[in-house]
Amino acid sequence: MKGLMLLLALLSLLGHSLAMAPVMAQSAPPSGRHGDGHAQNHDWYKELRQPDTGSRCCKGDADGKPGDCRPTQSFRGDDGFYRAWDGRQWLVVPKNKIISMPTPDRGVHLCETYGLVFCFITGDPSS
Repeated sequence: MKGLMLLLALLSLLGHSLAMAPVMAQSAPPSGRHGDGHAQNHDWYKELRQPDTGSRCCKGDADGKPGDCRPTQSFRGDDGFYRAWDGRQWLVVPKNKIISMPTPDRGVHLCETYGLVFCFITGDPSS
């Protein structure tokens, strides 16, 4: 009897997982492009500070070129460094620019301009 109940529970769980598969497959990964997704998180971004300088992450600048924050994709390379997609190329994230904290959408976020990373937010408090 216990075996039958376990089998039914597993089948139910599998059914729920399969029902969610089309929903999960429909959401596209963040583009990482400048401006994409910024407006949805602006109020959160404006409070972030660069870990090494204390300057703002949002609206930071390099040589007068404004940067901005947005959701992105990332991975950690074999060398231990994160790579973040800026919409054109994978940027190596300096370790002194990483902020390990939860994000509003539980994803990773990048603040940069012209390849210069101001902040990279992991979305994970334990990273």
